Amino acid sequence: MEIPNEVVGLACLLFAVLFPLGAAEGEAFPVEEASIASLEAAYLTGQITAHAVTQAYLDRIAAYDKRGPLINSLITLNPHALEEADRLDAAFKATGKPVGPLHGIPVIVKDNVDVAALPMTSGFQGWKNYYPPEDAPVVKKIRAAGGIILAKSSLSEFARGIGDNINSVVSGFARNPYNTAFATGGSSGGTGAALAASFGVVGIGTDTGGSVRMPSAYNALAGLRPTVGLVSRRGMVPLNSVRDTPGPMARNVTDMAILLDVIAGPDAEDTATLRSAGHIPPTYTSRLKKDALKGARLGVLRQVFPPAVTDPRIIARFETTLAELRAAGAEIVDPFVVPDIDSIPRPPQTSARFKDDLTKWIAKHPGVPFPSVKAIADSKLLHPVHQAFFDESADATPVDQDPATIEGAKNEQRYRDAFTAAMDAGKIDAVVFPTAAQLPAINGDRNTQLVAEPKPAPSEGPTALTSSLTFVGSSLQWPALSVPSGYLGEGLPQGLQILGRAWDESKIVSYAYAYEQGTHYRRPPQTVPPLANSLASRFIGTWRLVAIRERDRVTSVETAAARGPAGGQLIYAENGRLSVQIVRTGRENLPVGSADGFSSYFGRWELAPAEGCVIHYEDANLNAALAGQAEKRYYSFDAAGRLALATPPSRNTTGREVITVFVWERIP
Repeated sequence: MEIPNEVVGLACLLFAVLFPLGAAEGEAFPVEEASIASLEAAYLTGQITAHAVTQAYLDRIAAYDKRGPLINSLITLNPHALEEADRLDAAFKATGKPVGPLHGIPVIVKDNVDVAALPMTSGFQGWKNYYPPEDAPVVKKIRAAGGIILAKSSLSEFARGIGDNINSVVSGFARNPYNTAFATGGSSGGTGAALAASFGVVGIGTDTGGSVRMPSAYNALAGLRPTVGLVSRRGMVPLNSVRDTPGPMARNVTDMAILLDVIAGPDAEDTATLRSAGHIPPTYTSRLKKDALKGARLGVLRQVFPPAVTDPRIIARFETTLAELRAAGAEIVDPFVVPDIDSIPRPPQTSARFKDDLTKWIAKHPGVPFPSVKAIADSKLLHPVHQAFFDESADATPVDQDPATIEGAKNEQRYRDAFTAAMDAGKIDAVVFPTAAQLPAINGDRNTQLVAEPKPAPSEGPTALTSSLTFVGSSLQWPALSVPSGYLGEGLPQGLQILGRAWDESKIVSYAYAYEQGTHYRRPPQTVPPLANSLASRFIGTWRLVAIRERDRVTSVETAAARGPAGGQLIYAENGRLSVQIVRTGRENLPVGSADGFSSYFGRWELAPAEGCVIHYEDANLNAALAGQAEKRYYSFDAAGRLALATPPSRNTTGREVITVFVWERIP
């Protein structure tokens, strides 16, 4: 059930009154890992403005994108972002209501999508100074919903890249925030890295062969490739119009679904989207349920990640993922076999199709420099990796006469027929497999061999560059997504891929949500910690327990707890991890082995400033019955910098309603 914004606002206001935030003057709202809901709640209670939020993200970008860890995820910042935020603040002040579901939400857009008044390069240096005449439909919808276009993100030139995001003369390669020696995945790797680093809240990528799902997997994001036609492709530079689609990317499934709600829908000028009529639910967010996996029949497509080409760590990690899906109530069909898939040639993305599609796009964009495939090829301004493909495309035959394109279309239909028959026979609701068969590529090295025996690179792999398992959804043109499923190697994120039939977005998104809620693998990268002026930075560190008090809920009078602290340690880590140990006095009179007066748990922490609380998510607890719960602790800081964490009210042994306050002192 969706809770009205008015109710959320009243609840948050009540918490804010009862438990003051204790933020220092000039302290920035903690935008790190911020969700749409947390920002909207802060707007409703008047704690923050869109201007301040936008500035906080711009500050993070200034500190980390071209400096420090040099994430290098963005090409262009929107110079008008703060002005757009001011207009939203004025509208909110005048009406008391948000403009829409993305009110004041900074959005990152891949730089192959038209945004008016900003350059659109598609990663090609010859278009550095090209300004499209109007917003693409997806951008118009984002703006209408109150979203702020904060920046355009880097990509491989003309979106030609999956395993890495390094092949663009315009931007160079983006770095993975989880380990900057490694690639972000492509071609939407700029959007992926920017969101992982909290340079924005949500973002738009584009997916032809896997370019939303690969960077989502490598950056611990939720990213969806929709059914082709669910979202308008107008204003997006094409790579293969049969497979191209924009897709939402976010740090959590709920935000991804909110963005999908905004951008989905027919576009009369993109005929493919007219098929979506009747397939779009009232909202995708309304389908998010924690128990969505109960009874779902999930087929494990082991045909696409055999041991010969798959890192054994990924296979082992995936076995854990299957156990987690079973624990959530899914029925696992393992293996799920598509009998014909191994005999169907993998449908290619042809130069003829690319030439035809880009020629049509150029015709609708008068004034674009180098206004033909041949002119781009002849310019010699391309990255060397792409020059040969453009030379080939310039000489390509018409698409309706090209044998490879014609045969590829037939094989794509054979894929759809084979999967439909196999899923029908097995009563399969969705198909699951890893997003990639190998860990991310090392930045700057596209052909590192991952086997002992010599083999030609990259086609005979396996190499990290050719490890994508996203071709299945792309060949089908069906919806597929990646959701975080753990970490391997050098702390590098991994993704679970969930594939559904055409228009099954609501089903697979709900499965991803249920999996996410049961596992919570998303955590922030340590290369981009909160800035010094962020409220979050006041929590990070190790604290010792110095006092336990009880506050009478009615009178607000505080007294020392009958059993004070014998010891205690609290750790808030930069990567969102949490550890708590509390020992109360009086244990010397208890039987040996008693756990009375002792509390110990670990998990993750999350700030909820709109409620004035920090949430402790307990992955494990000394008391097994408490594992998995989320505990709210209402925070305040005193003049000496001590942190007070107050529990919600409860009745003590005398029957009074009291709030227990734990006072912590930072350990230098």
